[in-house]
Amino acid sequence: MKLLVLGLVPVIVFWFVEDKFGTLWGLIAAMLWALGECLFEYIRNKRVDRLTLLSTALVVILGGLGAWLDKSILFKFQPVIIEFIFAFILYFGGRGGEPVMLRMAKQSRPEIFVHQNEELGKKQKHLMVRMTRNLIVVLVLHSLFLAFVAVKGTTGQWAFWKGIGFNVFLGIWIMLEFGIAKMRG
Repeated sequence: MKLLVLGLVPVIVFWFVEDKFGTLWGLIAAMLWALGECLFEYIRNKRVDRLTLLSTALVVILGGLGAWLDKSILFKFQPVIIEFIFAFILYFGGRGGEPVMLRMAKQSRPEIFVHQNEELGKKQKHLMVRMTRNLIVVLVLHSLFLAFVAVKGTTGQWAFWKGIGFNVFLGIWIMLEFGIAKMRG
């Protein structure tokens, strides 16, 4: 869930402030908001998740470069980079055996997997391999589309496809996964 919303509020802040006050102030507002989110997470949890740090660092670095060069396009590539990194982690994280998503499921709910029979375990692994492969395709396609919109579209279009559009891509993927699973019975 965190991946779905991570970096979304700075995008909305950027879009709103840029529309009212210009690119420079939009970038500054987005960077300040991202830093504030990071600080809030630290105050609340006494630590900051690595994904939050990566997202915040990209917002600040790309936003800072964008402000310095007066090019908001650099800031708009932050979600593209995050999605490519996540696809990279999914791809290479599962190369040595179990897919990353299956390992994450086992870590979050170990009691489900403790007394599992071998046949069910093989089916789950096969399902997760397929789902991981398809999610990588979804992430790469969305990031390529988002990069295109960042270059050719308006800030509003980019913000839409960064937020709601990402959820649309994931929703279609989930519906297709359920359809495939139902057909295979």
